[in-house]
Amino acid sequence: MSLISQLEFELNFTQSEISLAKFILEDPEAILDLSIQQLAGLTYCSPATIVRFTHKLGVLGYGDFKIQLAKELQYNNKQRVDVNYPFNEDDNLKTVIKNLATLYQETIDDTINLIDYSNIQKVADRLMAVENIFVIGEGNSLTAALEFQHKMARIGKNIHVRPISGEDTFMLHVIKKPDVVIMISYSGETGHIINMAKILKSHQIEIIAITSIGENQLSKYATMIINVASREKIFDKIAPFASKTSISFVLDILFSLYFKQNYDYYREFRLSHDKKYDLRHPLNSPIDK
Repeated sequence: MSLISQLEFELNFTQSEISLAKFILEDPEAILDLSIQQLAGLTYCSPATIVRFTHKLGVLGYGDFKIQLAKELQYNNKQRVDVNYPFNEDDNLKTVIKNLATLYQETIDDTINLIDYSNIQKVADRLMAVENIFVIGEGNSLTAALEFQHKMARIGKNIHVRPISGEDTFMLHVIKKPDVVIMISYSGETGHIINMAKILKSHQIEIIAITSIGENQLSKYATMIINVASREKIFDKIAPFASKTSISFVLDILFSLYFKQNYDYYREFRLSHDKKYDLRHPLNSPIDK
């Protein structure tokens, strides 16, 4: 998990550390110019508290914290559009549309740069080899899972997704080896997802995690990991524009690789079934019947 995300989550932070995290998040770039003594004075804590705080974030000390923070900020700011606030209250219609279009393109470019081609091919091969594929996610991750389920159903592959919150727990009773479970969580820290991952791992079920870069809880339980673009903040944003786009793009890649492995068959399957059953076809219109 990125440093910014950890600061937002405030996991196991003391009250002093919560205040320190909020101060850093207000202007992360300004922190890069502060010595540990200066930061301690501005936040009314000791240098030793700051060092312990950086260790909790998984870095070696304050100097290492600033190096890692600088790398994140450079990655986050290299694109022009702010993924969290891609438009302002005073922006005109054209600016809003243009910024969103740019945001989507930048997010896809970021996702492509994160893809390990050999790894994602192995994931696609694994999906092709099993009869049952389960997908678990919440919020916008769940909507992306349902879109994936819809595409796969159109080529005759049933993907198991439970759209009602909490109902996916019942899938634990039916998931058996060699079934594969795709677990989607941008943060990798969603409590319900992690609890299910623990149980699945204990049952030796193969987990494919779709999550942001960096260490997080979900990654620890996964057999294979596909990373999505991670510039978006967890809480401080207008909407999950970037994370939803990145997750959907990854699932579209998996669908396409799955389709490609038996291209002629799936093409014919879809065409023949759509002509026969799709009510949009004139021959199937209920109006003339």
